[in-house]
Amino acid sequence: MYRDLPVDKPVAYFCAEYGFDSDLPLYAGGLGILAGDTVKEAADQSFPMVAVGLLYRGGKAKQTIDATGMQNEEDVVIDPVSAGFEHVYDVEDPDQPLFVRVHLTTQDVWARVWKKTINRTTLYLLDTETDQNEPADRKVNHALYFGSEESIVKQQLLLGIGGIKLLTALHIEPRLYHVNEGRPAFLHWQLIRKFMDRNAMSYQEAQTKAKSLTVYTNHTLVRAGNQAYDISLLKKYGTYYADKMGISIDTLLSPGFETDTGKFNLTQFALNSARRASAVSKVHFALSKNIWPQFAWVEVTNGIHMPTWQDEDIAINQHDQTMLWQAHMRKKVALAEFVKTKTGYGYDPNRLVISWARRIVGYKQPNALFEDVVRLSAILKNSAKPVQLLMAGRAHTTDTEAKKMLQKIIEYMQDELADNAIFIPNYDISISKMLTRGSDVWLNTPVPGQEASGTSGMKALSNGVLAMTVEDGWSAEVDWHDIGWSLDGRHLADSFYFRMEHDVVPEYYHRNEQGLPLIWVEKMKRSIALAPRYATKRMLQEYQEMLYA
Repeated sequence: MYRDLPVDKPVAYFCAEYGFDSDLPLYAGGLGILAGDTVKEAADQSFPMVAVGLLYRGGKAKQTIDATGMQNEEDVVIDPVSAGFEHVYDVEDPDQPLFVRVHLTTQDVWARVWKKTINRTTLYLLDTETDQNEPADRKVNHALYFGSEESIVKQQLLLGIGGIKLLTALHIEPRLYHVNEGRPAFLHWQLIRKFMDRNAMSYQEAQTKAKSLTVYTNHTLVRAGNQAYDISLLKKYGTYYADKMGISIDTLLSPGFETDTGKFNLTQFALNSARRASAVSKVHFALSKNIWPQFAWVEVTNGIHMPTWQDEDIAINQHDQTMLWQAHMRKKVALAEFVKTKTGYGYDPNRLVISWARRIVGYKQPNALFEDVVRLSAILKNSAKPVQLLMAGRAHTTDTEAKKMLQKIIEYMQDELADNAIFIPNYDISISKMLTRGSDVWLNTPVPGQEASGTSGMKALSNGVLAMTVEDGWSAEVDWHDIGWSLDGRHLADSFYFRMEHDVVPEYYHRNEQGLPLIWVEKMKRSIALAPRYATKRMLQEYQEMLYA
């Protein structure tokens, strides 16, 4: 499909996180999983792409739950060599490892370079844990999205500026730079400097050229995901670069300067620095155009890497009712055993199993399921038609309210809902795979208008796990009649309980003489058939047609 694209002119894909291995603390959630899936899809399709990110050293990467149900975090030790990363060597001096240098206020921070190659697609990661740095600078990449505002800005400057320096050092000349979410957007500064120095351009000419080579994907409309920083902090770090370009610091910062707040808005900066921006679902596209109408938007709904997320047993047996149900039951048994190993708590896999698993944050509303815990208990503990609730996810390290919400949920699970509700700690890729294969129902409960896309439901869909969802993000694009169930986002708890009592539980336990839930299995088949529409194969093709063109 992409054989005519020049291999020596790849798309440079920049992202702050990449999720492709449960043991590597390089991702925080769906953004990282999407980035990992995109890199794998590019490799599968021989699409010319090079990916750039940061190597985090595992700070605060492991979720633990104490006796009170409160989330805590522990560091994870990562050894890049043992993790399968290779050293990158200097093109000019192949015996020497490659280092890039990024100026941060009064001194340079050094980063050595690691790589992981998937077919012809290479992911490069910058690592500050090197002897050239002072102890404090070695910790720049200690943890993902953790620390002071200044620490986070340092990471973003390292990613954007260091990433361009890395590609230049490797003699890689991309045809396009894809800023996947706002954090890598400072690459624009280094691109401008590069064009000014190499092409003898003015600042304005170089800025125009850099913009013509940059596209941007926005992933959230939630304020916490669209960072705005104190302007004095950006002046502190940007003055050096403004001086090198021969412009004022105000000129350099103007693309991100918010006149109403006086802050530097990273999303505004990314939008002003890109020729085109993409939204990640049709709903997100409409909302983004309404909020930022002055920019050129396209809509490319997110997708999943099917070979990673769709179980082979399910894929092979998807067309036959009996064989599909038998394959599904094998996944359910495997999940029950997995949960017992992870938590010490077991359950009968013949139960109807419903799962909620994603980042713990207010707008995703996991607490809505527990609004009437007496009614929920009656649903779960129906002796004739029992239901098992599984939950997993972690709150951001600094999100105290989300941690308290999770603590209350765990309290309910250990008290009123004991034996029919289990929380699985330290949610990661391996847990996600098991849940999206071995559950019967996948719950999605966001505040309407705040879930830009979401991808966990796509993974469940590919395995015949039926959706029960608020229609937001990608799920608003699907007619859930005869596939799953939609929830009323305005009256979420009542809608959930009603659906469970009148639709979901009766359908699951309605069996024929052979013990098959025929209506249920037909919905499973339709779900699996729909899944390729939400694959990264389609997404990458639409990137090429609408975002990269």
